[in-house]
Formats: sequence, structure tokens, C-alpha cells
Amino acid sequence: MKEWRRVLAMLAAAWLIASGSLAVIGSGVASAAKSPIIIGYITDETGVASPNFADGAGGAQARIDLQNAEGGVNGHPLKLVAVDDQSSPTVNTTAAQDLVESKGAFLVIDYSVFTFAAAPYLQKAGVPVVGFAFDGPEWTSPQNRNMFSYQPPVTGPIDGSYYTYADYGNVLHDLGVTKLAGLSYGISPSSQQAVTSDFASAKSVGIGECYVNDSVAYGAADFTSEALQIKSAGCNGVTSGFADASVAGLASSVKHAGINAAQLNSTGYDQDVLDDPAAEGALDGTYFASSINFTTPNAATQHMLSTLKKYDPSYRGGIPDYGLYGSYISADLAVKGLELAGKNPTRSSFITNLRKVSSYNAGGILPSNTTFQHFGTPAMFPQQQCLDYAELEHGTFVIVAKNVCGKLVATT
Repeated sequence: MKEWRRVLAMLAAAWLIASGSLAVIGSGVASAAKSPIIIGYITDETGVASPNFADGAGGAQARIDLQNAEGGVNGHPLKLVAVDDQSSPTVNTTAAQDLVESKGAFLVIDYSVFTFAAAPYLQKAGVPVVGFAFDGPEWTSPQNRNMFSYQPPVTGPIDGSYYTYADYGNVLHDLGVTKLAGLSYGISPSSQQAVTSDFASAKSVGIGECYVNDSVAYGAADFTSEALQIKSAGCNGVTSGFADASVAGLASSVKHAGINAAQLNSTGYDQDVLDDPAAEGALDGTYFASSINFTTPNAATQHMLSTLKKYDPSYRGGIPDYGLYGSYISADLAVKGLELAGKNPTRSSFITNLRKVSSYNAGGILPSNTTFQHFGTPAMFPQQQCLDYAELEHGTFVIVAKNVCGKLVATT
């Protein structure tokens, strides 16, 4: 009788696999049938944050297509399921729940301004999350060992202190800045912390603050009033934690106010700016920090661009924005975690083994290594970070400073 029960159970399992009922891996354990591994993907395809993220799914899918062309991961094909959170914290949370509970996602790439909203649910469910820590402080919270940022998560505190790097301040100093203005979105903790980090980096080389505005409406493009205040404060440097449209709007207002100030941005080094005559004109003569040199790309970066051209029909060439290349790298990190998780991966093995990695750089795309060790402690931050800096000169981005490195700086 036991033997018959065993045979019937085997036949039932075989029927379920053949019918598709066991055709995906989403419960946290991979089967021996080499069934597809579902990777959830969330971003801001529509809504206020969409200008820099609407093309992100194509970047993630391109990296997944490349992996599948190479045989998947340990024989498992990968399937990306993309969801638009509509630039809404509430929708980001429901999207994560749907991906895990209904779509069978094994892990989630949450590449959104509103990742912080879904983080508690994903942590409680034990779901691995990969992406980039540009949205909020959850990427360093001790309980969130399931979250992996492909670059150091400087938007999150550790024991009450935030960490940044002095390279930004070094460049501002070289540009002659002595008094720095900083603006950020009121809705975005990461935008605010980005500017706080810029101030800390600037302070480390003797640059003072002259104007702070941390309540800008997301996507704002008119900064006439703010520019007048910046001028009145005698600022000769401007930074922001903005998306492209706001960066261009701020630059335009600063110029129209007749302010002689160096403007250094963390966003805007992309083809979208070059394709927009108004943005290009506004940003001419301004500077941009970039973790990736697309002007004279190395072999790894060129391989990424070639992959985007091959697998992403919406990619028209040129410099991808951070929504596109960041999604590609996030998918690369997801693949890395799956490769380390074993032939029959579980969510636990994904998290445990990826936490052992000390030198992730997306195959050479990123200029500095990221460690996933020592999570929740200052040791999770490398002692220095290196970036390239570009200037927009008459419609062309020119790399004016390559591999500028700065030491780790703590701030409160």
C-alpha cells in the first residue's frame, strides 16, 4: 500500500509539472526539474518619477535575456515579471505583494523611488531584494539583510551616522566652490540625504553651506524664487538630489539669475539631456558625477551597451540614464546571487551566500568594488570610492576628471 501511494504521488507530481502547476520557482526553493526562476521587477514606469525610470524594464530584461542565451543559471531559465508602481508608495507595496504571492517571484528587483514602502513586507517574507539605494534608509537597517544595493547604500544610517565620500567635495574644491547651496525633494528621504551627503563631503574639504531647501515638489522645473535666494546668500556652488527635469530647471534658473556658480549634479549625464535642446542649453557648462564612464567606455561597459542594443528594442544608443543602466546592473546582481545560491537555490541560500561577497563590480562596469559583508556596520562601506566627472560642453559630455577617489566620511 505504501508503494502504491508513493507511485501515485510521483504520478501526481509529474502531472503538476507537465501542466505548469509546478513550472516556476517562487516559494523559495528550486526544484530539480530546472523550472524557470521568476524575478519580480518594480519601477516607476508612469507618474512623477517616470522620466528617468520608464525605460528601466528594458535594461533588466536585456540582462536576463543575455543570461538565458547563456543557459540560464544552473540550467534554470530566468523569467522577469515587470510591474509599474505608478510612482506611488502604496502601489509599490501592493506590487511587491502581488509579485510574491500571485506571480511566484523568487526575488524582487525594486528599482524605484518608493522602494522604502515595500521594504517591510519583503523583509518579513524573507524575499531577496536587489537594486540601488537611492530611495531611502532601509538599505542599511539591521533587520533588512535581504536587501542588496549594487553600490554602497549611503542613503541609510548606521548607529545614527551617515556615510559618504570626499571625492564630491574634492571636485567642488577644485572648481573653486567655497559656499555650497543644496536642494532636495520633500517627498524623498534619499533626495534629502543625498544633499546632506554632498554637504558632508564638501565640509570635509573646507566648503561651507549657504542655502538649503529640502521641501521641493517632486519633478519641479521652475526655480526662479530659489535662484534669487541662492544669489542673495552669496553661493558659488550648487548641488541637488533631483531627477533630470529638475536638474535642468534649476540650472536654467541659476543662469537666468546671473549667478556665477559651479553646478555639480549626480544625475543628468545621459542621452535624454542631449536629445532635449532646452535641457542641453540649460545644463551647458555644468558638471556631473558618474559611477560609469559612457564617454570612453571600458570593455565591460561596452559589453553592456552592446547587450542593450541587442535585446532592448527601445534603446536607441547613446548614454543610458540611470533608470536603464541601473536596472541592467540590478538584474546582473540578481543573477550573481542566484549563481551563488546553489543548484537548487532557496531564498535563504541566496541571501546567505551573497552576503559573503566582498568585491562586486558588475563584471568591471562599476569603478569601485561593493562589499555585501559586515551588513549594518560601518565596515560595509569601502574606505574609498572613485568616480568619473563629466562636463557638458556644447552638446557633448567631456570627461574632465577620471577616477577621482575620496575617503570615507562620517556625518550625523
